[in-house]
Amino acid sequence: MGVNISNLDGNSRVYAVFGDPIHQVQTPRLINPIFAAAGVNIYAVPFLITAERFAAAWEIFSAIPNLCGISTTIPHKVAAAKRCSTLTPTAKAVGAVNCVQRGEDGQMNGALFDGVGFVDGLGEEKSRLRGARVLIVGAGGAGRTIAFALAEEGVGKIDLMDLSAESVAFTTAIVNNLRGEECAVAADGSAGWDYDIVINASPIGVKGDTIFPMPAAAIRPDMLIADIASLSEETAILRAAKAAGATVSDGNDMLLAQIRLMAGFAAGLPAGTAL
Repeated sequence: MGVNISNLDGNSRVYAVFGDPIHQVQTPRLINPIFAAAGVNIYAVPFLITAERFAAAWEIFSAIPNLCGISTTIPHKVAAAKRCSTLTPTAKAVGAVNCVQRGEDGQMNGALFDGVGFVDGLGEEKSRLRGARVLIVGAGGAGRTIAFALAEEGVGKIDLMDLSAESVAFTTAIVNNLRGEECAVAADGSAGWDYDIVINASPIGVKGDTIFPMPAAAIRPDMLIADIASLSEETAILRAAKAAGATVSDGNDMLLAQIRLMAGFAAGLPAGTAL
């Protein structure tokens, strides 16, 4: 049964959701009922913010007193972290945020819940992680967060692909520093596609016409295929994975696992406290 959300009033606060593209985001639909059920006068609203306009939008929104925070999705997680006044330890290590809390003093405090969201969102499939061979396509904010979390969970190897060599280098460095060994490496597909887990942490499938680098024919039934870009509609890689009989996980699994943590932080609670 749905939760009725009362009309906005003069005391309402806004939780802005920044992204490009924005049509696929589910955060407002999922988080607004949580705010309402808790009696918190906050409303999440999506905004299409391009990378070129991000800095200007950040300056304007962060100056609005009744803004309680910003949720950042593709492609803004790294850019937002650079503009935050404070960062949680994970956000600082990874250099990305997906939830920003605006303090009463106007300070912008960044947190990152994607890693715990991805791992917890796997449910029983979390047991696959230890020792697994993993391919992550996309080494931006979401990809590096997931890589960091998977390294903590004890995966065996992480191959990374991204158009930005700098992003791959940064992500491999933080993962290998965490593990104290070469766990993460740059990959180009030339060595084949022998993985246990394949993760799309890029906009492929929801923005532009880029084709996922791993061919559909390489998908095996024993694989776990995750596409965190898939929220409102199924992407090509997930359709191919289902056709091959593989286990799948989409962005909603990750989002649902962390949404109450995001709500709590947006409402002014300490990072990691659910609303």
